[in-house]
Amino acid sequence: MKAVVNGKLVDLPEGATVEELRGRLPEIGQDDVMEEGFSGTKPLKETDALKEGSKVWTVPKIVKG
Repeated sequence: MKAVVNGKLVDLPEGATVEELRGRLPEIGQDDVMEEGFSGTKPLKETDALKEGSKVWTVPKIVKG
């Protein structure tokens, strides 16, 4: 299956979860993963599966110090 992650076309196994995406793309780190859909943008949980043609991007967590 193919998905667009941070503007790059990525080939992933069918039903890949956010956790598997982090394993394949270590540059994501612990950033929040957001999915663009018809009803707007929503954050994904670690166990959420990506769909064919998903458009996702990552947002660094905000750390107040």
